[in-house]
Amino acid sequence: MKKLFVILSLCLFVSSMAMAGKRDPVGVLFQVKGKVEYTKNGTKWKKVRRNKFLFSGYQVRTGADSSAKVTIKDSGENYDLHPNSLISIADNKLAAKKGSVTPAAASGKLMTGLMKKFNKSQSYTTVRRSSKKRDVKILAVREITFSEKYPYMVWNNIGSEYSYKLTVGEKTYEVPATDSMIVRTKVDPFSGTQEYKITAMKDGKEVVNLKPYKSKGQTKSHTATWLDGSKKIEIERTLRDIQETYGENSFMMGSYFEKQDMWVASMDQYQQYLKDSPDEIEMTPYLFRVYKKLKLDSVYKKELEAWKQALIE
Repeated sequence: MKKLFVILSLCLFVSSMAMAGKRDPVGVLFQVKGKVEYTKNGTKWKKVRRNKFLFSGYQVRTGADSSAKVTIKDSGENYDLHPNSLISIADNKLAAKKGSVTPAAASGKLMTGLMKKFNKSQSYTTVRRSSKKRDVKILAVREITFSEKYPYMVWNNIGSEYSYKLTVGEKTYEVPATDSMIVRTKVDPFSGTQEYKITAMKDGKEVVNLKPYKSKGQTKSHTATWLDGSKKIEIERTLRDIQETYGENSFMMGSYFEKQDMWVASMDQYQQYLKDSPDEIEMTPYLFRVYKKLKLDSVYKKELEAWKQALIE
């Protein structure tokens, strides 16, 4: 019986991984008003309280005096869901099994572009393990953008016995040792784009430095940019548009931050959204994508294992 249970659990896990790894959302449900519910399997219905990503096979139903909108990922088309309707989600379209769904104003190029980033999640659900012992080294994101609202830098902690020095341009920050897997520190405003460096310290001595990286055969330094001027105004205006359409805490904002190389802001947005929306477990691989960009391998591996376990339960 014990062996049978193990085999069944393994089969369920493989099936769950195949579904979660290969499926990407068809669209997103938003601007929910009244009683709106969804189901993954046609039997268990759950109330939609905020934005909800929809996958092929899902169904959505609206009660009396209830409504919602849906943006389709691949086309950027918007639809209005009307009261007393039952809608099925296919590969790239909606179908009204009861009531009605009608085309609405398109989302525009920006929103379409943000939606299209929600694809190809499978590559972030598998860790390639190496049997070779690796030397201790610092890894960090190659290019990152900061702003007044999002001034934080992060990197993978190589050990609780190490403190760090972060240098951005000509300014150096002393970063104390921490037990956390992620080292996080605030950066002061600076001008334009600057090279940044990270040094790990132990017993007052330099132990290891962030090494330059190679890209297309060239050796390059890690760089940080401070957002200001017209670019700052443009981004803030776009973020307001996203908030007005999809809500303040939205995966769309995380996607937009990715497009601007604001990787820590994107990570924070995704983490908060998934914390507030525990039913959105299928969207977790997109947070993994940001972890990989930030070189946060330890937290990525830990949360990936927890995510795999959650798929079984």
